[in-house]
Amino acid sequence: MSNSHPSRHAQNAERRSSPPAVRKRRGDRLASSRERVVAAVVAISVFVGVAAFAWRALSTPGDESAMVDAPPALTSSSYSLWLSSERIPPGPVELVAVLINHEGVDATFGVHADVDRWDGSEWVPYGELVMCMDHWHCTARIQSPGEVDAVPALGLTAQLGRPGPVERFTTDGLEPGWYRISQGSNERIVAATILEITEGASAPAPLVAVDAPAISVTPAVASADGAEVHLYPLIPPGPDGSLSREDVLAAIRGLTEVARLERWEGSSWVVVGEVRLRAAEEDLTYSADLPVLPVGEYRLVRSGPNGPHIGRFWVT
Repeated sequence: MSNSHPSRHAQNAERRSSPPAVRKRRGDRLASSRERVVAAVVAISVFVGVAAFAWRALSTPGDESAMVDAPPALTSSSYSLWLSSERIPPGPVELVAVLINHEGVDATFGVHADVDRWDGSEWVPYGELVMCMDHWHCTARIQSPGEVDAVPALGLTAQLGRPGPVERFTTDGLEPGWYRISQGSNERIVAATILEITEGASAPAPLVAVDAPAISVTPAVASADGAEVHLYPLIPPGPDGSLSREDVLAAIRGLTEVARLERWEGSSWVVVGEVRLRAAEEDLTYSADLPVLPVGEYRLVRSGPNGPHIGRFWVT
C-alpha cells in the first residue's frame, strides 16, 4: 500500500464529482460490513446455545453427581460396611449392608448409622439411620439429624472371614449424589462405605418383601471359592404381632429339602444349579455347601405348598 495521500482539494473534488450512485454503493459496502458482523455475532450465539443445550442433554436433569467432583477414597479402617450395590439409580432402592472385618480386630457395633453427603469439597451431615435386621421384617429409612428417638440396644459383630448380619434400609428420599454411611463401634472403630446415586446406574435385584415368608442366609456375603451357609426361616408375625414356634413349623412344613440356586442376570433370575440342605445344630436351621460361583447376586429358593421361600446372598 502507498504511503502518499491525495491533497485535500483533490479529495473534495472527487467527492463533488462522484455521482449519487457511487456514494450509494459505498453505503452498501458499509451496510454489508455491518451485516457480516451481525451475522457473525448471531452465528456465535447460536453455536454457544447449541453447545449449552448439548451439555445439558449429556448432563441428565437432576443428576447432581455429574456436576460435582467425586469424593476421595475413605480412610483406611480395620472394618468396612459392605453394600449390596454401591451405585444405584434414583428412586427408592432397598439395599443390604453388612459389616466386614478385615484384620480380625474384635469390635461391637450398633444398628445406628450416620449419613453424610458430599458437597464437592467435604462431607456434610445429612441424616441418621437405624438399620433393620432381617428378622425384624422391616426396612429402615434415613431420617433428618436429630429425628431418631431411640436405638435398639443390639450389638453387631463380624469375624475375619465371617461377615456380620444383614442390615436392611431404603434410599427413599435421596437425591442424586454421593453419600457416606458410617457405623461406629464401642471401641471407636468406624465402618463406612460410599453410595453413589446417579442416572443410568443399573438397578440391583429386588429384595424379598418384608411381609413375605423368606430365608435368612448366613453369611449373606460369601466367597467365590465356595462356602458353607446356614438357612433360617423368616416368618412374618401374625396380625396381632405374635409368632410362635408352631407358627414357624406350620409355615415351613412341606418345603423342599433341595434349594434351587439362581443368579441375577440384570433383568431376571436364571437357574444355575441346586444345593442339598441338611439339618444343622441350631433349631429350625439348615446348612448347605455352596459351589464355586462367579461374583454376583444369588438366591436360594425352597418350594412349598404355600409358595416359595427365598433367601438372598451375594458372592464377592
